[in-house]
Amino acid sequence: MKRLLGLLVFIVLLNGCDDGKLTVDIINFEDVTASPCGEIIYKLKDTEALFMNIPASENAFVNDETLEGKPREILIEGEVTVKYRSYNGKVSKDNICEIAGPITPAATSEWIAKSGTIQVTTKANYSATNAETGQKKISGYSHFIVYKNIVFSKSDGNEQKYDTFTFGTYETNATALPFSFDPKLVKQCTSRTKIFNARNNGTESLVIEDVDSNLIQNNIGTITQPISATTNKLVYRLYRGSLPTLALQPDYFCGDITPTNPVLSEEWVATSGDIEVSTTTSGGILHMIRLKKVTFKRGNSSFYYGDDMLFGELLLAN
Repeated sequence: MKRLLGLLVFIVLLNGCDDGKLTVDIINFEDVTASPCGEIIYKLKDTEALFMNIPASENAFVNDETLEGKPREILIEGEVTVKYRSYNGKVSKDNICEIAGPITPAATSEWIAKSGTIQVTTKANYSATNAETGQKKISGYSHFIVYKNIVFSKSDGNEQKYDTFTFGTYETNATALPFSFDPKLVKQCTSRTKIFNARNNGTESLVIEDVDSNLIQNNIGTITQPISATTNKLVYRLYRGSLPTLALQPDYFCGDITPTNPVLSEEWVATSGDIEVSTTTSGGILHMIRLKKVTFKRGNSSFYYGDDMLFGELLLAN
């Protein structure tokens, strides 16, 4: 009798929770690889597709780590859309990415998110450590995507809500940082507060700014000083265009105001490490400049440049 009564109570409660609009369906794309086409990020699974459109202006997939517990958040509204579709046959990217997609397979059901929040947590991926130098560069970024309080409007007129719905991981490649410098091209500004290395018409530079007055001396020997935010500041810059020729580079690097052309693509600042200068006499005063145990940082991302890397050779007159 008690078992029968309990069953009746369960049935009543179950019916009371059904408002006629909310049904429970399970869709899962966590283990499916995400791919891009323009501003659309999509996942395909046999006869199903899950995809979203996030305008680039939302900066959802910036190649920079997010802080712990602080994902990027984008509201599902306006041009930010999330959709799920099922088809009557195997679906391909053309069904998602082409404006005039193929007629088959045909969509049999479509869910359109009408509200919710997209959360993106980004972590850097690293290359294998270089056995010779200890260098460990960033190879790409993993963006883990979760929908919070998302409500889908289904093609049958019902709604589907998830408090937490995991889209999964979307991978992006890191910008290649060549660090391809000729050690013979190191120059010092006449003010002696800046030392730079950049190739002729190159697209990158490595600069020591606010050089300590005791770092470059004419005395034979070795001097080691720490890198800091105020003295011996080490900066790597990657540009979207070409730097000036070697003859014009002193004007470019040594002026009070750095020109805005070429446009800066990325800037990485060393947050730790040392600068070692070994001075000898060889056709003048030769300063061999090395970077020891340097870590570069941009935003929340960082990488280890190496245990002992050559910055270059600064040759000055006697």
